[in-house]
Amino acid sequence: MTHTILVVDDQPQISKILNDVLSKNGYKIVLAFNGEVGYQKAQEVKPSLIIMDVMMPILSGFDSARKMKAHPDLMNIPILFLTAKGQDSDREEAESLGAAGFVAKPFSPKAILQMVESILEKRN
Repeated sequence: MTHTILVVDDQPQISKILNDVLSKNGYKIVLAFNGEVGYQKAQEVKPSLIIMDVMMPILSGFDSARKMKAHPDLMNIPILFLTAKGQDSDREEAESLGAAGFVAKPFSPKAILQMVESILEKRN
């Protein structure tokens, strides 16, 4: 089974890095560039995992995650948060939203791949 991963990030270079490393490893990638579009795409594709930036225009990663967690079809999809800040308050908020993981930018693509594999293994 091919897993679909929704990448929600407003920085094209981050989306490209994630798309490249994950698609090379057999994952189907769907991209969204803000939290509102991410929420809409999550409803369309029902991904196995969502990788979401925290700071984005229109709807932040945390606000988008809150909407997803309130939606019956999306509430059980694991979310891996990315952040440029990495502050404790962000980590605590991510945990309160049931985050599957929390990664500070800049990140190692290899480390992200390992986290994705670990999260998806736990889910199966």
